[in-house]
Amino acid sequence: MENRSQHLLLSIRKPRGISLALFTGLLALTPMTQAQEGGSAPVQVIEPDIEPRSISEADIDSEFFEVGAFAGMLTIDNFSSEPLVGVSAAFHATEDFFLQFNYGMSEAGLTSFEELSGANVRLLTDDDRDYSYYDFLVGYNIFPGEIFFSDSLTFNSAFYLVGGVGNTEFGGESNFTTTIGTGFRIVLLDWLTVHVDFRDHMFNSDLIRESQLTHNIELSSGITLFF
Repeated sequence: MENRSQHLLLSIRKPRGISLALFTGLLALTPMTQAQEGGSAPVQVIEPDIEPRSISEADIDSEFFEVGAFAGMLTIDNFSSEPLVGVSAAFHATEDFFLQFNYGMSEAGLTSFEELSGANVRLLTDDDRDYSYYDFLVGYNIFPGEIFFSDSLTFNSAFYLVGGVGNTEFGGESNFTTTIGTGFRIVLLDWLTVHVDFRDHMFNSDLIRESQLTHNIELSSGITLFF
């Protein structure tokens, strides 16, 4: 008798549980149905007010040749530092490598021995003090980059290494010369560049003592034109 009563109670509670579950589900679906019928609320997108910056950048022109002139100071080994002038020409074989020809002129002053000995002692004549050189160099751009002078003005630039051989006429001698150095170039316009160069011209000389390796340091600056 007790088992029959429990079975009857369970059979009565089961439909009620199902009805309660269905009623709860309908309550949950009602807001979703209303949202779908009424449509979703518009989403406001805030766009940042950013104005693009216009930059004027100078590039090297499509031509591969450049010519120019330079001036600076030349420290002649065992002599004084004197003004230097010269001309240069280059061919840009690739974006990184270039070939360069340079010709420079200067005039040596007195040695320390001549200055201490007075006006009666001269190791070289005036003509022999003329210093001139030419060289053929290979250059490589190691650090190409940009220089920003303002928000709208920037210039391409590059550090480069050079090395090569040539000849030096000095003191009545003609000496085979090895040249190494570095430089910095700024492209002002697509056809105009400004550069600063540091060079060491090395050759053996017999002017002061027998077979002495001399280091002749050049620091110069110049402009070149592309065509």
